[in-house]
Amino acid sequence: MQILDMTGFMEGGIVVESAFFEKVKEFDWESLRDKRIMVKGCGTTIIPPWAFMVVTSRLTGVAKSVRYGNEHSSIPIFRKSRREAVNVEK
Repeated sequence: MQILDMTGFMEGGIVVESAFFEKVKEFDWESLRDKRIMVKGCGTTIIPPWAFMVVTSRLTGVAKSVRYGNEHSSIPIFRKSRREAVNVEK
């Protein structure tokens, strides 16, 4: 499972909306194609829920699955259906 750390979209330890959207726009989402992704955002930093939604919307178009949490505890958010996974492999 590949970890996507939300702090990479932050600036100075906080989510600055304009900078966040610019970083989302510039991020290479294709590098995560058909991979299982863990979105790491737990910890001492405060990340607004809308930021997770924006990242999830980008990931659902490319990732095989998306989970939130950390290495010890996570919540499944998205998983391609078996039909989608088979069509991708063809």
